[in-house]
Amino acid sequence: MGIKFGEIDAGQILHNEMQISVLGRIIESILSSNPIIIRPDQEGIKEIRKSVVAELQKKYPKSGITYRET
Repeated sequence: MGIKFGEIDAGQILHNEMQISVLGRIIESILSSNPIIIRPDQEGIKEIRKSVVAELQKKYPKSGITYRET
């Protein structure tokens, strides 16, 4: 059994960080080479974040995950 932070396995955290970095670079590449793509506005990004937080709260109900605006 691996190290856990609350309900979350450390190996999963590292895997997720790698996946996020890869996706971020792919998105940056797509956006920089296709300037006519319609990007979400700040309100759209806020709604995406809220939706992701709600999904994580369901997956890890004991973690105390909350949405905070940055």
